[in-house]
Amino acid sequence: MRRLTLLERDAIPVGTDDGLSEAETAAFARLQPTLPAGSMNWQHRAIRFGPFCGVLRAGDVTVELLPKIEDGQDSNEGARGLLVAMLRATGNLIVSNAGESTLGQQRLHLLDQFILDFCSRVSTVLRGGAIAHYQDHEENLNALRGRLILTNHLRRNAFDRSHLFCSFDERTTDNPHNRALKAVLSALRSSAISVQTRATVTALLHRFDNVALHPVTPRDIARLIFDRMTNSWKPIFERAAWLLQGLFPDVRNGEIDGTCLLFNMERLFEAFLVVKVRQAWRGSPENNFKILSQGPPKNLAQSDTGPAFSLRPDVTVMDDDIVVRIFDAKWKRLDPKASSFGVSPSDAYQLAVYASRYSCERVALVYPSSISCPPGLVERYRLAMPGAPILEIHAVDIRGLARNGSLPLELRPQIKAPIH
Repeated sequence: MRRLTLLERDAIPVGTDDGLSEAETAAFARLQPTLPAGSMNWQHRAIRFGPFCGVLRAGDVTVELLPKIEDGQDSNEGARGLLVAMLRATGNLIVSNAGESTLGQQRLHLLDQFILDFCSRVSTVLRGGAIAHYQDHEENLNALRGRLILTNHLRRNAFDRSHLFCSFDERTTDNPHNRALKAVLSALRSSAISVQTRATVTALLHRFDNVALHPVTPRDIARLIFDRMTNSWKPIFERAAWLLQGLFPDVRNGEIDGTCLLFNMERLFEAFLVVKVRQAWRGSPENNFKILSQGPPKNLAQSDTGPAFSLRPDVTVMDDDIVVRIFDAKWKRLDPKASSFGVSPSDAYQLAVYASRYSCERVALVYPSSISCPPGLVERYRLAMPGAPILEIHAVDIRGLARNGSLPLELRPQIKAPIH
């Protein structure tokens, strides 16, 4: 297996010694229909990846895609640690255990991290016991269990008073839920890269020794039924389906030998900003703020046929029914040498519409900081529109936030001075 580590938006040449062979390129071409739109684009004798991070495997080539921050610390370990921290903050990976490597020291391949994360989730829920079902069982026993099946008893034991033919419910862990888990864990073990990861999966598989091993697909997992006794397991099976779909993409045009476990960095940065805004604003002294993600939904216009042009801000801070602040996350790089710092006019127009439609006095575009654009308030504009709302451009230190840092003061609620 050949393993490559690249940064998002990087390109890999085709037909060169340091790039992909024609056969390897063909494997990526077969995988492309299963990939998210924009995650991989074809160029002349090259493949360029989009703003996605995670793991791609096509045939015998595994590509680990890491975030590109360009703050002078873009080592593979640092970029991997940053991605893992963002995934943990947004709930895509569970919180690390005490004693794990700190940010910047993450050397474990992303695929192994996804696998170990799943094992940790399963182990946690297993502390409450594996899913067990009761099955009807009939057996000729030497003591009464359940109820006596008289007809069968007389037929089987007419001349044997030492046995009783009984019908009883037997608790078993060999059921569709555990068979699905065992199949997923077996698939993860075969996909793991490090010896330690395979050993962890193997140890967990021993918990399912009494469970039959059958092939399973994401559709099989989707058909599983949950009740109040098994609802705590539902997130585990949702994660299992995601891993299974990513490890073995289900397409109808033939067998695909590949893996796709990708995160859209634009959506991930947005979710990360939501978490940080909630931490900052809900922990404020007044603590009356409500933080909405992708809302509240409104429409820009109305026609005879109904509302048109839906509006959904990334992050909205509300005080009762009043919109206090609107933040829009942009996983892009600011350029101090460019006009308006390289902010796209369409992004500015969008925030102006939000300010007007939501009657919000302060709106902000939030970008990752970089060497050329350090953290802080980059620029403040007063919009030429009724009410003259303010549009702010902010750069935030992603690594600092990933280390459990807080939003800068400019993005937090303003504490009112006490009246004496």
